[in-house]
Amino acid sequence: MPRGTKLVMRSFHPPDDIAEIARVLSPEPVRAIAELRKGNNSRVFQVDTRAGRYALKKYPAADNRNRLEAEVGALRFFERSGVDRTPRIVAVSPELRYALFTWIDGTPVDAVTDADVGDFAAFQIALDAAIDARARTEIGEASEACLSGLRIMFHIERRYAKLEAVKHDVPEFSSFFDDVLVPSLHRFEAEACEAYRRLGLDFTAEIAPECRTLIPSDLGAHNALRGTDGRLYFLDFEYFGWDDPVTSIANFVMHPGMRLSEPQRARYQEALLRHFRRNVEADRLSALMPLYALRWCAIILGELLPERWQHRMQSNPDMGSWDEVRREQINKARALISRVNPCGAS
Repeated sequence: MPRGTKLVMRSFHPPDDIAEIARVLSPEPVRAIAELRKGNNSRVFQVDTRAGRYALKKYPAADNRNRLEAEVGALRFFERSGVDRTPRIVAVSPELRYALFTWIDGTPVDAVTDADVGDFAAFQIALDAAIDARARTEIGEASEACLSGLRIMFHIERRYAKLEAVKHDVPEFSSFFDDVLVPSLHRFEAEACEAYRRLGLDFTAEIAPECRTLIPSDLGAHNALRGTDGRLYFLDFEYFGWDDPVTSIANFVMHPGMRLSEPQRARYQEALLRHFRRNVEADRLSALMPLYALRWCAIILGELLPERWQHRMQSNPDMGSWDEVRREQINKARALISRVNPCGAS
């Protein structure tokens, strides 16, 4: 455990409110607490003390992934490896699903510059360069790791099955699902399998461990701050872990929260492809990108699921009308698929 990290053991009695949790985790007496973000998943609080300021994060309980464990593992890896411009761990309460981090002064990244794209790429490359033997044994797979074409298909089909069950709940979604999403999946899978065959690769086989890298899996402006020094600082590593380098490229350029120009998408892609030359990444990216787009469409459309919406509302009750959100997500999915299938997004 890094020096200075405080661990609250399982025997600790769960407190009833945020103030008590902050008091227990903070290394100094707490003077003020304010909620900064009711996110779609976790919640973040500003904790002020006489000596300084901290960020307190509350992780969701209802999830099939241990987000706290993933993020704490990532930040410990960064600290020992010298990867900077990220928070450091101050205290952790695994039982209560809270962690206290050092504070980073900064402002939201409202507009991504070309230099910012270079910074994001440099950060991903720095993570790869920092990989050591401990990381290979201590860190697990990234959330929904896409280590083979078959894995990508599994993630899409699993999400499609849930969406099919609610496709009639929103009038405009049923035809989009049946006439665009499903046929596109069959077509893109066939094209990717054929591309892999031509490359002499097995679409169903996972890439070798030595060809994998560590990725944030949710890298982007929505998880960054512009520091007082003008540089980018990187946050939120709940999905961190091992994956295909190609996934890092696809996630960054496809993320619906990123407003990037085509030259900026190309800049990130080219920077990573210059670094990763292990397993015909450029050819595999070309073959798999349409499937990654469908995976992101399915992720975006997750807001149509009642259980997902309930989870969102528990984290952020101020999200607005479900009907409005569902229509917005359908439009986002149409826009995304039109980038890889311009004739089939209507």
